[in-house]
Amino acid sequence: MPNSIRSNIVIYGKGKVGNAVNQLAQSLWLTCKMTDDQDADFDIKTAQLLIPSPGIPPRNRAFSGNNTISELDFAFRYLPEGFKIITITGTDGKSTTSWITYELLRQEFGEEQVFLSGNFEIPFSETVRMIRERWLKRGYIVIEVSSFMAHGIGDHLPLLDWLPEWHRTWAFFADYTIFTNLETDHVDWHGSVEAYFWAKMNLVAHTKKRVIAQESLQIKSEKYQLPFPKITRWYGENQTLKDSTDGENIRLSGRKKYQLSQTKLTGTFNAMNLLAATCVTNELKICSKRIATYLPTIAGLPHRLEFVAIKNGVTYIDDSKSTSAQSLKVALQSYVGKKVVLIAGGSDKWDSFDHLAPLFTTVVKEVICIGATRELFVEVAKKSGISYSYADSMKDAVAKACQIATLEEVVLLSPGCASFWMFQNYLDRAHQFIAAVQSIPESHDKIRSLSH
Repeated sequence: MPNSIRSNIVIYGKGKVGNAVNQLAQSLWLTCKMTDDQDADFDIKTAQLLIPSPGIPPRNRAFSGNNTISELDFAFRYLPEGFKIITITGTDGKSTTSWITYELLRQEFGEEQVFLSGNFEIPFSETVRMIRERWLKRGYIVIEVSSFMAHGIGDHLPLLDWLPEWHRTWAFFADYTIFTNLETDHVDWHGSVEAYFWAKMNLVAHTKKRVIAQESLQIKSEKYQLPFPKITRWYGENQTLKDSTDGENIRLSGRKKYQLSQTKLTGTFNAMNLLAATCVTNELKICSKRIATYLPTIAGLPHRLEFVAIKNGVTYIDDSKSTSAQSLKVALQSYVGKKVVLIAGGSDKWDSFDHLAPLFTTVVKEVICIGATRELFVEVAKKSGISYSYADSMKDAVAKACQIATLEEVVLLSPGCASFWMFQNYLDRAHQFIAAVQSIPESHDKIRSLSH
C-alpha cells in the first residue's frame, strides 16, 4: 500500500471515539490526521478515507464527500473472525440489557473472553485494539449501539479500493441484535422519527443470525414500511408469545425458566430487559440451569435508578442515565405511591414530555427544572398542577430539593434529556449530583461507597 494512501486517513472528531480510532490505526501502522469542526481551513474532500465520530450529524460537512465510513465498519475489518458480536439498540433499556447480557456471558465464558463496548463508554475501536494486543482469537463482544452509531453502517464501502480484495466491502455485521423498543428521540439529529427508526433498522439489516425484538415494534415496522427480517425472534408482555414475561416470570420458548425476584432488579421494564438478554443466552445454547445460578449476582446498572443516600429521612436516587421521555416515565412509574422531588431537564432533542403530565400529577411533588429544556418541564408542571422552580447548577438543584423534600420522600435526578452543554456527559452529571448530596450535613447519614 503506497505510503501516501496509508497516510491519507482523516478522523473527524477529537473526543473519546476519535482518539480510540486513532490509537487502533496507529497499532496497525496507519497514519491518521485528526480534525473537527474547529479546523475550518481543512479540506475534508482531500481525504482518501474519513471516519467521523458517531455524534456528528449527517448534515455536517464531514459527510459532504463520498469518502466517509463509520467507526464500526472501520474497526470491524480488523477484528479476529472468531469473535461473536451481540448488539443492543432501542430508545430505552439498551444499557441495562447490555449490562445483563455482558454479566451473563462473562460468568459463562470468563472475563478474558467477553467484552462490553460501544455506547457503554468503551468505543468499539478500543475494544478491537485491546483484543488484537492480547492476541485473542475468539470470544464475545456486547455492543450498545446508539442510532448515531448505526446510521452510517455500510456507507461507501466499495470506494475503499486500496484495501485488499477480500475485505474491500466488508461492512460491520453483528451475529445477534436485540431491539428493545422505539419512542420519539434524537429527532434533532436525525430530522424525523422515521429517519431515527431507519438508523435502528440499519443495524437490524446488518445482523446475520438472529434479531431479538420487542413485539411492540411490529406496529412501527408496518407504519414506516421497514419490515423485520425472517430471522426475528419476538418477545414481550403478550403471554401468547413463546418468549414473554408477566413482570416476574421469564418464559423462553414457551417454558418458564427464570424469575425476576432471583435478581437484584425490580420492575416490569427490568423483567423485559432480562427476557431479552436470556433470549440471547438461549440462542447461544447456554444451559438454563447455569444461567439461573448467575442471576442472583445481577445488580442494576450504575446511574440507573441507583440509590445514593438517605439524608434527614429523604432518599436520594441517581438516574442520570435517563436521557429520554420514555426513561423518565419508567423512573416515575417506579415511585408510584411515593412523593418525588424531581430534578429534570437538559439539552433539547425535540422530545415531547406533555404525555407525562398525568404521571407528574400522581408522583411529583415539585420539579426543579435545569438545562435548555427547563421551560418544557415548566409547561408539564403547569399542566399537572404541581409546583416548579429553576436551578442553574446541580449544586443549586440539590440544595433546593433538600429544602423541599420531607421525611420518607424521594429526591430523584432523572433528567429525561441528554447532558450536553451543562455537563460533560451523563457521568459528570451523576458525579455532580452525588457530590452535592454527600455535602448535605447530617450526623448519621447512609452514603454508599463510590468506586466509579
